[in-house]
Amino acid sequence: MAALTKGPVHLINPLYCDDTEAMIGCLRMLDIEVEIALNLIIVHGDVGSIADQSYRLFAKDSGTTVRFMLALLCIVPGVKTIEGTPRLNERPIRDLVDGLRELGAVIEYSDREGCLPLKVLSSTLTGSSVHLKADVSSQFCTSLLLIAPYLSEGLALQLATPLISKSYVEMTVQCMQDWGVSVASQKGTFVVAPQAYKKKQYVIEGDFSSAGYFFAIAALTQSSIHVENMNPCSIQGDRKFLEALELMGNVVTYENNGICVQGKQIKPLDFSMEDCPDQVMTLAVLAAFADGITKISGVRSLRTKETERVVALKNELGKMGIRTEDTHDTLTVYGGSPKAADIATYNDHRMAMAFAVAKMRLPELTIRNPEVVSKTFPTFWEILSGDARKPSP
Repeated sequence: MAALTKGPVHLINPLYCDDTEAMIGCLRMLDIEVEIALNLIIVHGDVGSIADQSYRLFAKDSGTTVRFMLALLCIVPGVKTIEGTPRLNERPIRDLVDGLRELGAVIEYSDREGCLPLKVLSSTLTGSSVHLKADVSSQFCTSLLLIAPYLSEGLALQLATPLISKSYVEMTVQCMQDWGVSVASQKGTFVVAPQAYKKKQYVIEGDFSSAGYFFAIAALTQSSIHVENMNPCSIQGDRKFLEALELMGNVVTYENNGICVQGKQIKPLDFSMEDCPDQVMTLAVLAAFADGITKISGVRSLRTKETERVVALKNELGKMGIRTEDTHDTLTVYGGSPKAADIATYNDHRMAMAFAVAKMRLPELTIRNPEVVSKTFPTFWEILSGDARKPSP
């Protein structure tokens, strides 16, 4: 959004991590100036200055970056190629490509149909309405919404399938509105007229996805934790994880600028995580310690993440002596007395952080390749050990 805004935009309290660097790197490859300072990112340039030439963008392992950038690349000059790591190149992109093509984009698959790398030849979108499949990733919907105000006739986006992880699209709409853009939405249809983003300074909320691991540790160790810089009224999807902790028997207190969790117990439960899929692994690890059967539904989106997360969870919980069963959209955990094991992380940041929760009860548990947390939370281990100066995400 800052790159679609005329003039410099100050982004306050940003997250510095591999995903952020991937996005900044792609913008810089388009010759958009981005300045990084202490607790501040300044986007000086905008898409209006992009020259008509060839560009090659590398999104690293960031699905968010490649999906958001793909729509942007369709409305800027030049011949643009975008790709990522081998795993990112395998992740689904077809539904977004189809939606953009419906709007007039010229996009070619450089290797395998439905996957990266992609070559974008168009610089404008002539269409103004699209039927989009959004049951694989909510980011396909977000990608189109973000560029919608920039289209000459605006955009009418109708969902052709039920929307997965809808809370993320709700966040998108709220953020767009915060930046001065009006978005009308009703019954699976979003309408955005031609407008301009106007925000020049934006303060970024604290991240419930990162905070969730510390909330879980409090529950598992029957201790109390207070996390600051958390909006108690946030619409972030991972805020729902606190509901699961309450159902497990813990006490959650919402304060003006923070949240306190008093850990009491870990009871089994039946809970849908469709709106907060990034915390499925955390909940599954907690469920391993519950005396009974926990059924987690809404897990299907985990199968196309940094790794096939449901399979990864089953493998590693199995090493700990915990039986699991799964269907396409559910994971059942038969809790009991897990034992320490050597945990593989599958180059997945959330596997490392989720099983770090278990390590609080099982200190002999080891986690391979712990550095993978750099994707979204580079200071995780320092904060966990108490070495960080300010222990909040």
